Amino acid sequence: MKFSSSVLAASESQTLAIAAKAKVMQNQGIDVISLSTGEPDFPTPTVAKNAGIEAIESNFTHYTHVNGILDLRKAVAERFKTINGIIEASAENVLISTGAKQSIFNTLLALCNSGDTILIPSPYWVSYPAMVTMCGATPVFMKTTFENRFLLTPETLRKSLTPTTKAVFINSPSNPTGTMYSKEQLQSLVDVLKDYSCYIITDEIYERINFGTIEHCSLGSFPEIANRVITINGVSKAYAMTGWRIGFLHTQQPLFKEIAKVQGQVTSNPTSISQKAALAALLFADEDVRLMNSSFKNRSELICSLLKSIIGITFVKPDGAFYVFVNISERLKNTSFNSAQFCESLLEIENLAITPGEAFGLDGYVRFSFAASDEIIRSGIDRFKSGLERISS
Repeated sequence: MKFSSSVLAASESQTLAIAAKAKVMQNQGIDVISLSTGEPDFPTPTVAKNAGIEAIESNFTHYTHVNGILDLRKAVAERFKTINGIIEASAENVLISTGAKQSIFNTLLALCNSGDTILIPSPYWVSYPAMVTMCGATPVFMKTTFENRFLLTPETLRKSLTPTTKAVFINSPSNPTGTMYSKEQLQSLVDVLKDYSCYIITDEIYERINFGTIEHCSLGSFPEIANRVITINGVSKAYAMTGWRIGFLHTQQPLFKEIAKVQGQVTSNPTSISQKAALAALLFADEDVRLMNSSFKNRSELICSLLKSIIGITFVKPDGAFYVFVNISERLKNTSFNSAQFCESLLEIENLAITPGEAFGLDGYVRFSFAASDEIIRSGIDRFKSGLERISS
């Protein structure tokens, strides 16, 4: 009996696999430090938790509208319109989903046919190619470079677009690199995309975690392509609400109708309780977001200063998110290790979990998450330095 060829062809998430192995070791009493997962270490804002409790106590525990409760869709649309400059945003073209990941998967399932290609800048978030494959299309990678801060250039984009291109992914701030596109850089991509009929999926889940070096700009605010942009966001990262599983998207008709149809057949509505918590977060937790963002900025400075002291590695200082992507290829060149083998050994000999670059499409690199306390970051970098010396000596 055969399983789905599309699912069999998709890879498992290496970030989740490493985190799971680290968790097993921790449960065995081993002193493991994990700088591998993309999850804020802060508690969910109190106002959101209280709204969730109130939803339970008031019996708001049944089905909602498939697209999400109206008040939440209105709040998301207002943010998209006033902050992101997406002037067409309204409650009627906002879909609330079970996390930003489902928002992306819904979109791909509504878009993709056999023979379609989806362009993905590399390095990329681990789930993009797997989801494309599972939805029956083919991921095509556009290589970026360290010298260009891992940002897609208009030249590379233009060369990659073909008649089979159904959509292009853009992720800013980026996972795994933490880099962001300026408005001018996005305009240069828009100048290319306006001449093609493909859709643009812009993943902005880390939008509110930025360190002030570059002002966030949404692709949906560019009128030349606005009718073909799918804007993805959510509350998981900025509001420390990963477990609540609330993401959202905006796009225009007729695509919106098809995406909503997918959700109606897969999950129906997202959790009623979580929607109330997300609404409270969007309306009343801006100060919590500001404080968390300030901490992430300080941690970025800390981890970058610690990494700078290690000979033979290089990295691009992040503009946002909570990751730094480190090139260790120079230190590994006289070994038989790739970055995945390095990370496996590091977990075994130093009890440190970080994510190999292969998970993001680029060997020779590792990704650190600095969603951790200063003490854990310092200890983690000490273990990384020790392991690097032991493995590369």
